[in-house]
Amino acid sequence: MVINLCLPQFKPRIYCNKISADGYEVENLISEDLIKRSHGFRTEYFIKPPVYVTVSFPFSVEICRINIDLPTAGGQNVTGLEMYTSALSSRASWSTPDCRTPGPAEPPIPGKEAFTLVGKVLLKNQSQVVFSHRGFKARPPFSPMEATLPSPAVVAQELWNKGALSLSHVAHVKICITHVTGSGIPCIKRLEVWGQPAKTCSQEVIDSVLLVASESLPQDLSLQAPALPMESDCDAGGQSEGQQAPSSLQELAEVLQDVPEEFLDPITLEIMPYPMLLPSGKVIDQSTLEKCNRSEAAWGRVPSDPFTGVAFTPHSQPLPHPSLKARIDHFLLQHSIPGCNLLGRAQTASAVTPSSIALPSRKRKMEEAEHAPDSSLGSNASCFSTTSLLVSPTTSEHTAKKMKAASELGMTHMDCSTEQPGGSLGPECASCKRVFSPYVKKEPVYQLPCGHLLCRPCLAEKQRSLPMTCTACQQPVASQDILRVHF
Repeated sequence: MVINLCLPQFKPRIYCNKISADGYEVENLISEDLIKRSHGFRTEYFIKPPVYVTVSFPFSVEICRINIDLPTAGGQNVTGLEMYTSALSSRASWSTPDCRTPGPAEPPIPGKEAFTLVGKVLLKNQSQVVFSHRGFKARPPFSPMEATLPSPAVVAQELWNKGALSLSHVAHVKICITHVTGSGIPCIKRLEVWGQPAKTCSQEVIDSVLLVASESLPQDLSLQAPALPMESDCDAGGQSEGQQAPSSLQELAEVLQDVPEEFLDPITLEIMPYPMLLPSGKVIDQSTLEKCNRSEAAWGRVPSDPFTGVAFTPHSQPLPHPSLKARIDHFLLQHSIPGCNLLGRAQTASAVTPSSIALPSRKRKMEEAEHAPDSSLGSNASCFSTTSLLVSPTTSEHTAKKMKAASELGMTHMDCSTEQPGGSLGPECASCKRVFSPYVKKEPVYQLPCGHLLCRPCLAEKQRSLPMTCTACQQPVASQDILRVHF
């Protein structure tokens, strides 16, 4: 069991010789906050290579592998990397309080002459680099790592052993970004240094490091070797965020394997709560599209298709994908995904709200509904019987309680959230049975005193023939009692 020495529980320190962009500080690479760690490190836009990032450890380590993940958004930026190590230990040690509570002060970094070049790589289209130590041998109680299969997206490079201390007695690791593409920005998405305490470390240091590692890792993962591309995805760094038990991780992995690929956002690889169909034919989540638009706006560009770069026009806009959303919601109702709240906002009692321009005749409508027979609340209005809860402030509490009881009675006939696929998919016009949905172009919708809904054309047609009656329940309708509602 080798350990990721860049995790915050092992108290590493990190320093960059150039200015970092706001929100992308170099400390993000070893941060305990998962959100900051996901941002990674990026310099200001005017910074040019070389850029040095130095990681210092509170005890000497023997390096097994160094993983570097580079951002892929916006094209390949970093094309050249160099790796240096130094055996000169820092003044802070693993057992001192100064190491346990690292501050923002710059760690003591040895001079340039104290570092030894142990690796170099040039990238073409790859975004992940693995520097491995071929001569590494795990010592008990640390178990050896299993061999990993090569991947075309990962560049594997062996570290050069330049002396007894270059890889087996390391106190500082320096990463140099030597080349970027064009006007690219030097950046690192994620950094991992895997290894074990050096042979020169005392038994007390080894025992304390092993204790911290065993407390951090889930029990079922503590004896497993890390896997490419980035091993910390299910490592201890996430425990402070979610505190997930091993059984929950296994259950989550099993469920996600059964998720259809079309339900996943191709950019974030997460289930899409609100799928949007792009002009290019791709489907992404609405939140992902908004993030892409904000990113484009930050550079002064208009919103565009993230996959083609073609700007949106009035005739070429992203559209909601209601059929896919219905399938995703049905899948989420049938499968319980632990730790995922993907169904959007919780439904409230006021699913339909009256317009602010409604006529002041709601009190009379409520009084008429109070004396109406309960049979008027049939299955046709069960999904939207909650509209009867729209009680004006002048309505008595007794009337409001009766209206609430009547609405609850109507809702027992049918549950909108558990309808069969062949049933109604939402509120519909009582006359033409047209389904009202927030995914289509919004048109005026009107509510009759009995609770049924009508679209604008059907209401206009009924107003031509007097007296007006509801198509569903045949109750008489007065024009002044009709309300316009919004979803």
